[in-house]
Amino acid sequence: MADQPFPADFDDDFEDDFEDDLEDDFEDDDAWQSDFPEEDDDSDEDGAVFHRNGYARHQIDELLSEGEADGAGDPQPTWTLEELLDRLAVDPENVPFAEYFLFSDLTRTQAAYVRSKWHALDVATRRKVLAVLTGALDEFVSLDISALLLAVLDDADSEIRTVAVYTLGDGDAASELLGPLIALVENDPSEEVRAAAASGLGAFVLAGELDEMDSALAMRAEEVLMGLLTNPVEPVAVQCRALESIAYSGETAVRQFIEDAYYSPLEEMRLSALVAMGRSADIRWRRLARAELGSPSPAMRAEAATACGELEAKAALPDLLELLDDEEQIVRLSVIFALGRLGGQRARAALEEIAAGEDVYEAQAAEMALEEMMFYTGADATAIPLFDDADDEEMLEDVDPWDEWPDDDDDDLGEYE
Repeated sequence: MADQPFPADFDDDFEDDFEDDLEDDFEDDDAWQSDFPEEDDDSDEDGAVFHRNGYARHQIDELLSEGEADGAGDPQPTWTLEELLDRLAVDPENVPFAEYFLFSDLTRTQAAYVRSKWHALDVATRRKVLAVLTGALDEFVSLDISALLLAVLDDADSEIRTVAVYTLGDGDAASELLGPLIALVENDPSEEVRAAAASGLGAFVLAGELDEMDSALAMRAEEVLMGLLTNPVEPVAVQCRALESIAYSGETAVRQFIEDAYYSPLEEMRLSALVAMGRSADIRWRRLARAELGSPSPAMRAEAATACGELEAKAALPDLLELLDDEEQIVRLSVIFALGRLGGQRARAALEEIAAGEDVYEAQAAEMALEEMMFYTGADATAIPLFDDADDEEMLEDVDPWDEWPDDDDDDLGEYE
């Protein structure tokens, strides 16, 4: 999306959480800005809005447009890596977009060379390099800047480290990334960097649950996250990201962490509890997620809708359909996502109507939700259903005290006063 659809006064931390959950579903050309919604943009006297990296938004957009206008395939750089770094040092404003692609697919030798020259660039230029490259990731799927990001994890600027960690965390759980993430989450002086690293560890927990990674590596990630959650002096932001990451684990103890967060007096923690509920694939949370659809907080309603979708809480469909008229667009976008997960004729009809509407963001979201609905429920669907509702009742008869909760999706959940 060229412009961020979230209201300016919307809960800052929730925007981070929501972006993490839906970043694969909704394109965002303004990658740097969406990763850091907690600080307002600065404007010059003429009203030009600036990125946090000090470059006007239109400057980044022009570079991206330049790359898109080149035609088929990725832009082809003509300089050498040495020439690019030299030009960035003396004249960063006049570096053509195509030349930034020299930072893609760096070899180990090239990455070491970039690292040796990187700190000679001023901080505004270093930020611009990452802003341009992260902004281009969705448009150019073959662009691979993981080696560059690993090389700049020790950058003196905390914002650059944060962007690098979040971007690396968006990819697969590469074993070589686990050590650096743990080092950052345990030692970095910046709370934002540590929170980003805690978020990145979630990919390792999930990979372990799916048997896609050595269990020892996944267990190491879980140990670190557990340590963060049980340390009372850890910043709230770090604990929130840790809770969201550990939620992928099948360990029974995780349920208590989620419950404690849900009943926290801090909305930031309650939001993370809803994120964790959705990621847990635990149907015991369906009832609480449904209840929060009526929360007076737009952030809670939106995360509850997302959780209902991820938990495939079909009993929440009537409530979700009502929330399509919510005054907050972030809530409506979350509902659209959830409808794509739930499926069914009523959900499809609602999504088709939105897709044909005039709101660009919601129409795009509805189209993606319809595609996802076909993936999960279409005649040629290849996805394996996450939940087997036929087995829910049997599942809830286990001896675990948590399992004594009734499967009361249709019960009256009450209302907020």
